[in-house]
Amino acid sequence: MSDHADNSALTGYWNAFIQGDEQAFAEIHKMLFAMLYNYALKMQFGDEALSDDSVQELFIKLWTKRDKLPEVKSVRAYLMTSLRRHILNNIRNRHLAELKVRVSRQPDIEFSQDEIVMKKEEDSSLHSKILELLNTLPKRQKEVIYLHYFAGMDHNQIADVMGINYQSVSNLKQKAIEKMRGAGLLELFLIISLLYRSSHL
Repeated sequence: MSDHADNSALTGYWNAFIQGDEQAFAEIHKMLFAMLYNYALKMQFGDEALSDDSVQELFIKLWTKRDKLPEVKSVRAYLMTSLRRHILNNIRNRHLAELKVRVSRQPDIEFSQDEIVMKKEEDSSLHSKILELLNTLPKRQKEVIYLHYFAGMDHNQIADVMGINYQSVSNLKQKAIEKMRGAGLLELFLIISLLYRSSHL
């Protein structure tokens, strides 16, 4: 299914869901759970149980407040924004000693080998270089790169999710791209991210 058709289907399901259609709600959950879970995992230091709980809590909240939810232009962006806010609020509200995390208004995305998949063993050195470069980017650059190249979001959607303007998204993305280009890794990164999206979205 193309991105346009996918977005159109989601919009239809969303409009039916906020009218109380339980099957439409199930379809939204089916289509977006994996993307939301992966984003939660990045924001919560790889804690699988906590990430799963966060996404499930989001869907429970959506269902209980469905009659008060608005019509939206992008269901993906709306849910990513809601999830991001939900997680940051939870991080601030939990006991830091128990979670052993540092409260921050800016999540620190951590790329892993799951995103950087290489088909040939001899490419392992390039694999390591790309992974290292991505994880040394500033926090906001990492989040923009993740949302755009791995979650498949456009600049306007990313701006909504991160609470910044379109130009800031563009600037952050361009700075990250220049670093990859300078390291001679941009072309390979673009291929890798395309392969990831084709198999996960």
